[in-house]
Amino acid sequence: MAAIWVIVLVPAPTVWAYAHHNSSVRFLDLSPATFEIARREGKPVFLLISAVWCYWCKYFDQNTLKNDEVSKYLNRHYVSIFVDHDRRVDLVRKYVRGLPMIVLFDPDGRVRQSFAGALKSEDFLGVLKHVASDVRTSVATAQPRTPPAGPVIPSSPVPVTPETYRRLREGMLNFVNDHLDTTYGGFGSGDKYPHARLLGYLVGQYDASRDHRYLVAVDKSLDGILSGIYDPVEGGFFRYAEGREWRQPHYEKLLDVNASLVLVLVEAYRVTRTPRYQQAAEATIAYLLRTLHDARAGGFYGSQTADPAYYRLALEERRAARRPPVNRDKVAEWNAQAALVFLAVGQSSGRKDLVDIGLSTLEFMRRNLVSDKGMFHFFDVKTGRGQLRGQLTANGWAALAFLEGYRVSRLDIYRRAAERVLGYARDELFDTAHGAFVDDKTTPLSLGANGIMAEALIQAHRLTGRTDDLAVATRVLAALGGVARSLLVEDADATAVTRAAEAVFFLNAYRQVVEKL
Repeated sequence: MAAIWVIVLVPAPTVWAYAHHNSSVRFLDLSPATFEIARREGKPVFLLISAVWCYWCKYFDQNTLKNDEVSKYLNRHYVSIFVDHDRRVDLVRKYVRGLPMIVLFDPDGRVRQSFAGALKSEDFLGVLKHVASDVRTSVATAQPRTPPAGPVIPSSPVPVTPETYRRLREGMLNFVNDHLDTTYGGFGSGDKYPHARLLGYLVGQYDASRDHRYLVAVDKSLDGILSGIYDPVEGGFFRYAEGREWRQPHYEKLLDVNASLVLVLVEAYRVTRTPRYQQAAEATIAYLLRTLHDARAGGFYGSQTADPAYYRLALEERRAARRPPVNRDKVAEWNAQAALVFLAVGQSSGRKDLVDIGLSTLEFMRRNLVSDKGMFHFFDVKTGRGQLRGQLTANGWAALAFLEGYRVSRLDIYRRAAERVLGYARDELFDTAHGAFVDDKTTPLSLGANGIMAEALIQAHRLTGRTDDLAVATRVLAALGGVARSLLVEDADATAVTRAAEAVFFLNAYRQVVEKL
């Protein structure tokens, strides 16, 4: 692969998580005791979910929460709770529709109002007063929303057949054709996200069918991605861009976004031989190793904070500027994805150094994130401990990565790690009544997470020969076949590109089972 010009820059400072201890608002950590305080004092609860890398979260903190009238009102009339987005993926799945995310509860924990975005001080204060008044008088303008009683799963499984798979695959192609922005690239008519997993699926479909419609979608999307969210100075990609035209990037850089785009670019270069795809992949690998990789302990840090002023500087000005901070939490599923990407790219390019980085990442995960209750969601570098166990996506991605590490290295420690993680998932996260994996009884069902877990079980069956792994995977695909069919085949008005992108994992697993029929 081509050599990369490495830019020498002022080191980035370190951050550990989104800090709130110096806030004008008296934030508490989320716990049952916090809601007990709210009940005892008869106060509503203000829950703020923010991310360390998020520009608008900092804007909201600096321009709204630090407003004297807002902070004093919250401290007097609310119990306020702060949650770090990257550390509480369980709450993210339940509540987050954007960042910053605000959820207002009554003292009994029922949602009164929720919204995403950085409201101005006067608008936010108006919402706070309205909800507080409703809670005090017990007169709500609308019925309080309560968490769902459980995951919505079809009662009747859809048999796993080649014909069902054919219809799902055609539905995905129709969805792509309907939502591809042929003018500006990417999908949909709103803010543009890269959706790298969807693009990777389309490359795979081109490989299988030689249908050039798939490549048109990939090329057009990469045109928009490279023009809209790529950093040509340091390499790497920003999280997304505002507007259909990719007119304004949001300048945070996340590990999972960059790792997944590396793989897409490498695969797109393989089938198109477009030089800029290879160049962008190489520069992004260099960015990841230079900025987010922990060469001493192994693994990758989670993100680099948005700093619009920095990224708008010219090359020479950047050399003298302090780089945006790096968040040093290590998220399990993002590290698993990075390990898979480095193993794949290292093997396809013949670069042993990249394979070694993938394996060292797996070793970090094995030593620090595998527990008796599956995977920890993240590793807190500051305390040297894993946190938040039992999350479905962390277990699915980790199992996939450990199995691939075993296939590449033949080191039995990775096979055993995968079996330990999958054993926990089968015993504790599998809902035997419905035939699908769930995080808990109040979290909505995830088609994507179940697809990832099904694929991990299929890979385990291939490597170990365990027939029960294949049986559970097949049962999951049957249980969720109706969900996938509704999204990709029957719902002609579907507009949620993110949901379709998540269906990629389900389709990949489905294909592998169908091939065994």
